[in-house]
Amino acid sequence: MNKTFLEYVAEDIISKYGTDLSRIAVVFPNKRAALFLNEHLARIAGQPVWSPAYITISDLFRQHTDLKTADPIKLICDIHKSFTKCTGIDETLDHFYGWGQLLLADFDDIDKNMADADSIFCNLKDIHELDDISYLDDEQKEMLKRFFANFSDDIESELKKRFLSLWSHFGDIYHDYNRRLTEQGIGYEGAIYRKVASDETLHLKYDKYLFVGFNLIQKVERVLFSRLMKEGKAKFYWDFDEYYMPTARAQQSASVPNNTASFAAYLTDFPNEFDNTDRDIYANMGRPKRIRFISSPTENAQARFASNWLLENERYKAGRKTAVVMCDESILLPIMHSLPPEADKVNITSGFPLAMTPVASLVMLLFDLYTLGLRKKGTAFNPHYLKKLMAHPYARHLQEVHLNGVHSKGVHLSQVHQEGSAALLQHIATLVKQVGIATKQEGDALTQESVFRMFTILNRLAALADSGDLLVDNTTLRRLVSQLVGAASIPFHGEPVIGVQIMGVLETRNIDFDNVLLLSCNEGNMPKGVNDSSFIPYSIRKAHGLTTIDNKVAIYSYYFHRLLQRAGDITIAYNNSTDNGHTGEMSRFMLQLLVESGQKIDHYSLTAKNQPTPLMPKAIEKDETALSKLEEMSRLSPSAINTYIRCKLAFYYQYIAHIKEPDSDPETIDNRMFGNIFHRAAYLIYKDITDHSPVIEKAHIQAYLSNRKLLASVVDRAFEEEECKTNNGLQIINREVIIEYITKLLKIDQQLCPFSILAMEEEAKVYTQLSFTIPSGGALKGGALVSSAPTKQYNLTIGGIIDRLDAVTDKQTGKRRIRVVDYKTGNKPSSAIKSIEEVFDPKNIASKHSNYFLQAILYSLIVSRSKEWNAANDAVSPALLFIKQAATNDYDPTLCIDKHPISDVTVYEEEFLTKLKETVADMYSPNAAFTPTDDRKKCELCPYRMLCGL
Repeated sequence: MNKTFLEYVAEDIISKYGTDLSRIAVVFPNKRAALFLNEHLARIAGQPVWSPAYITISDLFRQHTDLKTADPIKLICDIHKSFTKCTGIDETLDHFYGWGQLLLADFDDIDKNMADADSIFCNLKDIHELDDISYLDDEQKEMLKRFFANFSDDIESELKKRFLSLWSHFGDIYHDYNRRLTEQGIGYEGAIYRKVASDETLHLKYDKYLFVGFNLIQKVERVLFSRLMKEGKAKFYWDFDEYYMPTARAQQSASVPNNTASFAAYLTDFPNEFDNTDRDIYANMGRPKRIRFISSPTENAQARFASNWLLENERYKAGRKTAVVMCDESILLPIMHSLPPEADKVNITSGFPLAMTPVASLVMLLFDLYTLGLRKKGTAFNPHYLKKLMAHPYARHLQEVHLNGVHSKGVHLSQVHQEGSAALLQHIATLVKQVGIATKQEGDALTQESVFRMFTILNRLAALADSGDLLVDNTTLRRLVSQLVGAASIPFHGEPVIGVQIMGVLETRNIDFDNVLLLSCNEGNMPKGVNDSSFIPYSIRKAHGLTTIDNKVAIYSYYFHRLLQRAGDITIAYNNSTDNGHTGEMSRFMLQLLVESGQKIDHYSLTAKNQPTPLMPKAIEKDETALSKLEEMSRLSPSAINTYIRCKLAFYYQYIAHIKEPDSDPETIDNRMFGNIFHRAAYLIYKDITDHSPVIEKAHIQAYLSNRKLLASVVDRAFEEEECKTNNGLQIINREVIIEYITKLLKIDQQLCPFSILAMEEEAKVYTQLSFTIPSGGALKGGALVSSAPTKQYNLTIGGIIDRLDAVTDKQTGKRRIRVVDYKTGNKPSSAIKSIEEVFDPKNIASKHSNYFLQAILYSLIVSRSKEWNAANDAVSPALLFIKQAATNDYDPTLCIDKHPISDVTVYEEEFLTKLKETVADMYSPNAAFTPTDDRKKCELCPYRMLCGL
């Protein structure tokens, strides 16, 4: 069996320093490798060993400074203060936050590479105005000249002016920011590293520092390493791969940026003084390996394959010599659920994502409730958001005083709303604490740990807000919490050096395995999708030795090839689908193996053994429960009848099983919400007019048409009453469209003047009795009974609410005519209804909007026989007013049958009522099952399609 890198290191340490290692510090890039090295030292020594100190490179720097590393949000708050002070720009923290993150990353990179901030942020307008650049080589100078050529005075633009104006202040911000942090005894990581590296009086407490497995070394580390070497206190263990050395040297000599060779990145970054340090014995990548490439159609398929891979050749028995490595750690949960029972010892290095715990979703719902869900000036909750919160499984642990009851009086809720971010954070933290206390008895360690992590995050933010550092609105605050939660994880506890290792790419550093399964090895995951977002352009970064995207790609190249270096059994899987943002490309490093390794590589594809059988909706027979529910329905609306005609199974789900459709999101406007707002705006306008005059004249309408501000105010009021906010771009567009539609409606109605509105909305409720007979055990055919079995008589109330009931003068007869008007903000049907029979044909619902006809004709028949609404027996006609397609001149919304306007609906009364009774009788018939529609197009937008398995 091949020795691992850490075994070579352990042997060398014992041979050189013996078993008393108490004055030695072993420095790793991360903590994980220390556990393995410690075990190797104990085994190789064969006797008790005085263990060395194990520290990370971060620990080494932090041990030698009084500055504390500040948390990220505190750092952004302070950089915002320096920004506003130095630029004079009164930018709010809400808007600045994203800029602050970029600026902090740039400052951190400048300090870690010990670059001169003043030289970087010098005046860009003219290359000749630069400070002395004699320290740059010819290639670096050429990079700068190429960049500055784009900033000549010949082609000044507004964008350049703004960039240059901002750039000119960055040096001042950098210095003011560092002074501000130092005064508080805190700093960001780069500033702390630079302070330690620059401290000539630095006293190091260990006699010897052994640096193990470093690769890409930044300037601060290089300076510290050089100093330790000169003092004779440092030794270095590098892990090279002999196979790729010639390729690296060739690319280096050709001055080609290396993105493919394994180790060129850190070979070129090591200064000459490191040439004579201790190195690991080379392991040749060219030795025989078993390598397989596996393409998979989904991420979950790869996760499930991990189970088969562990069982194959009993790889799980190799324990820690077997590793499942995730290039995309989001597949951790499916991997955990797919582990075979035989693999009883497993070590998971990745933490459980806090964002995937129930308490995280609870906190996000609470933020939604206390920000988006407030109405009436912060004294009440929007029922939509309250319902979503109360549906959460942890909602039962929240004290009633915080949610129900108090908000109706507006006492506690208004205080939270008015006192700002600190009060909101403390309030939500209190609720999270209640959940922790209530769930403690359940003994679920994951729940308790997740609650504790969440409580800690909220408390820290509350402290920053209370101190005045975090001054943001609640929308930005929610985004910050979401960002912090997304980055937090809950560690798994166990024995790290026992069992199959399930880990992310970064955790594999310095550790070797015999069997490796690399999952999600796609371009974008390996190398990790790195972005080059920065205020400092690439050319300037390159010229001043800052980190570039080339460095980031090269370091992932090292991780990849080093992981495979000593493994003999290698399986690499990637997602070959192009859905959901996946490119379907294997990693560039896999392609490199194909071209350069000389190894035989087998290719396989994951496919499902069983083809999925599509679920077909099944009919539901009418049992006693369903029949009793039908009989309990005291009223039947046209919507219910249309639902039954469209799909009897959907009728069952909605009206018999009472399964509610999901509520629409108040932050978005779907078709239903859009129509509701339009209807409400129209009601408000005509209510205002009719309150002052029983007859609507042209002048009344013109008062609105000539005053767009008045029109807009009515639409805004409609948005408010429908509890929909116009706080984003899409809502603002919808607002403008509704204003345009209302304008069209008013212009159409102006041509009718004078006319009267009899009733609208809630005032226009119309109902009638529908009597019909069905056989107790027989069936109906063509509306007639076909069985002599006993019959049952039903008397059903049928009707609903009319959008608008008005009285106009018929232009042809000159007589008064009552119209039942239904506003429609959707599209006009593409073809006309030719008969009453077509109104009840489910095939016509989509193409001809036969459901609109059924409702309008039904309401018109009820009004025509109503003593309340039509005491004079005037002609009644149904009208469908399609606002979107309405012309402004001579537009007549009167409903037509076979292109003939229905000037008097009673002409179709007998035929319509016969078909209506047939439909309702079938609905109540015990022998007529609730069958699904045979038109699958209707299922696409059906809210119950999941219940049917579609």
